[in-house]
Amino acid sequence: MKTSPDSPSDFVAHAKYGFTHFLTFRGRSTRPQFWWYCLCLWLINAVLNMLGKSFVIFPPEAGATVEWIGVPFRSIWSFFPVAFKVYLVASTIIGLVLFISALAAAVRRLHDAGYSATLAYIVSIGSILMTASFYLLLFFTSDVVHLVTENETTAAVLSAAALLASVSMLVMGIIVLVRLIMPSELRDNAYGPYVGREN
Repeated sequence: MKTSPDSPSDFVAHAKYGFTHFLTFRGRSTRPQFWWYCLCLWLINAVLNMLGKSFVIFPPEAGATVEWIGVPFRSIWSFFPVAFKVYLVASTIIGLVLFISALAAAVRRLHDAGYSATLAYIVSIGSILMTASFYLLLFFTSDVVHLVTENETTAAVLSAAALLASVSMLVMGIIVLVRLIMPSELRDNAYGPYVGREN
C-alpha cells in the first residue's frame, strides 16, 4: 500500500503516512494526509479517555464531598488510587507525544500550503504553558487564593495577563486553523517539491 496516496479518502493509507512521518517536521503534507491523521490521533485519544473512565478518581474511602472545596489539590492527590496515578502519568506522557506528532503534521501541512510554521510553534508552546499553569494552579490553589486576596494589584495584573494571553492565543489559533484549511501550493516551494498530489 502506498503511504502517500492520491485518493483523498484513503484513511488507512493516510494514517500510515502520518505514523511513518511521526516526528518529521520537514517536507509537506496534503490536506487529506493531515486531516485523516488528525482523526486517527483523536480516536486514539478517545480510547485513552474511555480507559481512564474505568479508574475511580475519588475512591469511597476518600470521602469526596463538598467539604473538599478549598482543599489544595496536592492534598486531594494523596487520596487518589495508585492505579489512577499511574494512568494519569502514562496518559499525560502519551498525550504529549501525540501532541508533538500532531504539531509535526501541522507544520508539514502549513509548508504544503506555502506558509511558515512559526505561528503554529508559538500557539503550541502557549498551549503547553497554559495547560501547565492550570495544573500548577490546581496543586497550589490555596496559595494562589491567598496571594490574590491579599493584594488587589497582583490580582488585577494576573487577571489582565491571563485575559491578554487567552485572547492572543485564540486569534493566533484561528489564523493557524485557516492556514491549515488552505489548499496545497501547486508548485515547488521552499519546503519541498510539488508532486501533483490531491490537496
